[in-house]
Amino acid sequence: MIKTRPIFYQAYVTLEAKSAHAIHTGHGDTTHDSLIVRDANGLPTLLGTSLAGILRHQFTQQYGDNAANALFGFAQGDEGQNSWLNVGWGLVHNSKNQPIQGLLSPQDIQQDFILAELLLDKPIVRHRVQLNDMGAAVGAGKFDVTLAPAGVRYTSMLGYWCDGSKSSRNLWQQFLHLLTSHPIRLGKGARNGYGLFHVVAACHAQYDLRTPEGKTAYQQRSRTRGDTKKMQHLPTENTDDTNIHAILKLQAEGHWRVGGGEPFKGMLNRSTNERLPDILPMNEQKIIWQGNQASIGQHQYVLPASSVKGAVRHRVAFHYNCLNGLFGEACADTNDNPAVKALFGFGDGDNNEQQAGILALHDVYITKANEQALMHNKIDRFTAGVMNGALFEEMTLYRNQLDIRLDILDSQKPLDVTIKQALQLTLEDIAKGWLPLGAGSSRGLGVFIDEKNIGVQWSDAG
Repeated sequence: MIKTRPIFYQAYVTLEAKSAHAIHTGHGDTTHDSLIVRDANGLPTLLGTSLAGILRHQFTQQYGDNAANALFGFAQGDEGQNSWLNVGWGLVHNSKNQPIQGLLSPQDIQQDFILAELLLDKPIVRHRVQLNDMGAAVGAGKFDVTLAPAGVRYTSMLGYWCDGSKSSRNLWQQFLHLLTSHPIRLGKGARNGYGLFHVVAACHAQYDLRTPEGKTAYQQRSRTRGDTKKMQHLPTENTDDTNIHAILKLQAEGHWRVGGGEPFKGMLNRSTNERLPDILPMNEQKIIWQGNQASIGQHQYVLPASSVKGAVRHRVAFHYNCLNGLFGEACADTNDNPAVKALFGFGDGDNNEQQAGILALHDVYITKANEQALMHNKIDRFTAGVMNGALFEEMTLYRNQLDIRLDILDSQKPLDVTIKQALQLTLEDIAKGWLPLGAGSSRGLGVFIDEKNIGVQWSDAG
């Protein structure tokens, strides 16, 4: 017990991933560039340091630096303060919604279909490529990331030592309110559609160590994260509307496709023995929860946020240059464009300068897909026959409806008027079909339009 802080608060918080996600090790293997951080069982986990870092950032945005320093501690020259908040690792849940504590045998893991799926080296692989202004891949800009699927649940344990004062108690209440009412973006690519979490369950307990009853309850408190019988359950709001956001309701004008996906059973209603198209759209599975029972959902096609972000990023730079009368050699490189740096962030390793972007996009999962296969070939100009290896089949999606959503994570940041205009004009270009998304735009794929002419819907009325 800390004499000056005799009251201990404990909380269990369950996070559910609303998108594909991962905290990465920072290195790859012989086949993939970025690997998932795993626990002693080989299962995905959420690092306590990563959780503490993003929670401090969000708490600072909401309540200011002084409150964040009082809760999370600080170091400033010779002065500093220890953190009174302890953040535990997020432990993954099995198919019965139980957090996995301790070591399991390989047989126990394989008997649970959710854990067996998460034990795979690469549950989900997304291929990424950075394109320049000419539409060609940037050097060293082709890479891939491994992710855990949407729907995975984790439970973290939090502890806080309180001195009993009103201000100290308020810090804990403010922290719980932030945790249960705001979405959390955690891990790699949080602004590229990855790592969006909601708190789906939370409970806490208070132990006053100045009283015999409090000491006894503290000593007998459960360390099992699934045991919440003696704790007070907190309401969770589960809303994404805490940030200013924009929504575009679009209809594909024709065919479109993103990425090279993997085949799955039931695609195009073909049997497993029948030959599938050579090129497939990106598709993924989610984990679906009904009460305390999980299941693995059907494959869904995905329009990843990173594909939308790349196109938006280049078009924002174009409109910003036009609005400021910059043409030809007067235009800066896209990475150095002021609008791009303000909205999407930047990192300059040489000068040790960096800034996170304020714009984050959401992955779009296609719940109702219209599939269609297209045949392609290339004709030899001399023989008028098909060239070897040039006859192939491409599977595309056709006339799908989808909603594109982007969030402004820091609406208080001052932005030049032309930057806002450049973003608005870019979104209008998408709605008018002037900015294709995905692969094959040079041959007519990826054109989306706002058929109902609704326009860009901003949550703050524009």
